[in-house]
Amino acid sequence: MTEHNPPIPWDQYYAQGRERAEQLGNRGPLRFEADQLAHDIVDAYRQHGFYVFTQVYARAETDGLISELNDLITRAPIARDNPVDKLGRPSRFAEYFSVSDDDPAVVSLVSHPIMLSDAALHAYAHPQILRMAASINGPDFVPFHEAIHYKAANNGLPTRWHQDGRTHWTDDGEALEQADGSGKTHGFNLSVACSRCTPENCLWVIPGSQRQWRLANGGKFPAIEEQLPRAVPVLMEPGDCVIVNRSSLHGSYPNRTPNQRMTLLLGYHKRNSAIGTSTTNVHAFVRPGGPEPVTYSEEHVLKRARMIALAIDARRQRYPDETAYEYMGAYLGSSVWNDTTRLEVTREGAEYWRRDITL
Repeated sequence: MTEHNPPIPWDQYYAQGRERAEQLGNRGPLRFEADQLAHDIVDAYRQHGFYVFTQVYARAETDGLISELNDLITRAPIARDNPVDKLGRPSRFAEYFSVSDDDPAVVSLVSHPIMLSDAALHAYAHPQILRMAASINGPDFVPFHEAIHYKAANNGLPTRWHQDGRTHWTDDGEALEQADGSGKTHGFNLSVACSRCTPENCLWVIPGSQRQWRLANGGKFPAIEEQLPRAVPVLMEPGDCVIVNRSSLHGSYPNRTPNQRMTLLLGYHKRNSAIGTSTTNVHAFVRPGGPEPVTYSEEHVLKRARMIALAIDARRQRYPDETAYEYMGAYLGSSVWNDTTRLEVTREGAEYWRRDITL
């Protein structure tokens, strides 16, 4: 393997990764103690930089989400410069798809799905997910960004090894986030499994890598072809989800299996890690772009935080018998979800995602 070990056969590497993942002790159901995430879960997340929650979404909701997202993927454009789908129909939301130059094009990412799919919007406001986000990032937590990560069967594109966090490091690359979660943080990505996620097609993470920035002092990320001996696969079944510290080193290998891999990416920040922070934004675009210099004003953050309240109301209407999450953070604008609000937050040039918060 790399990091100075010779490579081994990939099936052996995948098997060893699975064994490491199963021994790590950072997976299980969402559990709360006195309305806070259970201490052992928080401790494992702080130690390893990620945690897998099992069976979070009910089967019926998971099936509905998968159906909507699969339908969205089937309407992908056949090429970057040809906005029709494989059946010759106009590709709805073609500009939000990241596709390869292959013929036909291969989808790797769909940006801003909570404006493209009601099921994704409802999933965003799952009360247990929001309780968990509040436990880690505080009751006034704010959004990051949303996307669909997609790896096609047999030809799923790799995602390079990288750390998302680009802002809250010392000059020597030490994380400003402390071991107990205090200090400025880069938040976490939350991925909802919409397919089986196996060693051969899933995200891989280096446990504990959230403490040091690889790019500091002229450093670089490993090539995605490299087998990293400490890396572990994020194993999930549909309805599971994982939180990954955005400072963690993570990536995914090409999917050569006959099964697609699809996850819905959500994300949340600490409010005081966002307001007043100057950085570069790569997410507040139709597709990932930039980097664009930005300083996040309080107004910017409060307007983006409104989407949490709107999603909660949309979910309340979809699941009226469920106890909705009560969001404690301040936001600007109405929290009532209806056709008027939908048009307001998706109006061209004023879409909510233009205030996505890269840290």
